[in-house]
Amino acid sequence: MEKRRLLFLSVIFLFCAAQMQAQWDVSFSQFWTVRSYYNPSFAGEAGEIQVSGAYNYRWANIKNAPKHLFLSADMPVEFWGLQHGIGIQMFTNTAGNEQNSLIAAQYALNRKFGKGTFRIGVQAGILNLNFDATTVQLTADSAKNNRKTIRIHPADKKTIDLNAGISWITRKFHISGAAMHINQPLFNPLQSRVPTEDVATDSTSAKIPLSYNFMAGCNINVFHPLVEIEPLILLLTNFTSTRLQTAVRLVYNKKYSAGVSQNGKEGGSFFAGAVIENIEMGYAYNLYTSGIGKGGGGHEVSFRYRIPVDLFKKEPMPYKSIRLL
Repeated sequence: MEKRRLLFLSVIFLFCAAQMQAQWDVSFSQFWTVRSYYNPSFAGEAGEIQVSGAYNYRWANIKNAPKHLFLSADMPVEFWGLQHGIGIQMFTNTAGNEQNSLIAAQYALNRKFGKGTFRIGVQAGILNLNFDATTVQLTADSAKNNRKTIRIHPADKKTIDLNAGISWITRKFHISGAAMHINQPLFNPLQSRVPTEDVATDSTSAKIPLSYNFMAGCNINVFHPLVEIEPLILLLTNFTSTRLQTAVRLVYNKKYSAGVSQNGKEGGSFFAGAVIENIEMGYAYNLYTSGIGKGGGGHEVSFRYRIPVDLFKKEPMPYKSIRLL
């Protein structure tokens, strides 16, 4: 079984598609720490109360470069004799003085399936748009010695955003797929836009396209029982642009990790992490070899904090024999 999983992931690692950035859906370098951003079926999947987040600062050498912040909290719950997961999340995408934000709620239903758990989840949120994420352009600021700067086109809209996804999780393997922006939210550009392939527009409105993502990964014990190798993939596509990310983590004693990743055609990342008192911290340095950020770097920090659900349950009163009363 382990050989099949390794072969399956290796084949995908060798997959070479036309890779461009799916600009509305952020590609976090440490995507395995923020899986619920891409797929709501992961809400409550840890079996504990989980608080997680990531901060991504792209193209650190460019003025007004995008900054992405993601925070989430989720937990398992049980009612009607079934296992469920619930969660909330907050996401912001900032470029210069403009910011897009999302606040969303998630629900997932869990059922045992084979050696793992099959999960199906939905997400509904309020999306507040202040700029069109597909109009990110690189220009030279002549007032500051031609320093590179990012220009974006403003927009104005508060709208509903809907996602849905499924996943199958075992102790050693996970695989998932999700659809994002199912309702293709409409927004209003505030000035003439440069046409892009990522957004369908007319003279007065534009919409965020429906997009899909696929994730998979597994844990492989090799030369020592305390050492695991974790191949991971993330595929983002809206069938107009596609981005494939691959990563390999080396984990020791489930506490210390390090690895490398390939982030589409933009470049790669080096990352490391550690678990300290139930808090998992991670850092990734992104090196851009092509695209807008070519020749520069970026930074990403992430965290996950897990609290046992039993910690908040009331302990049963000790039994007292009536003979002692």
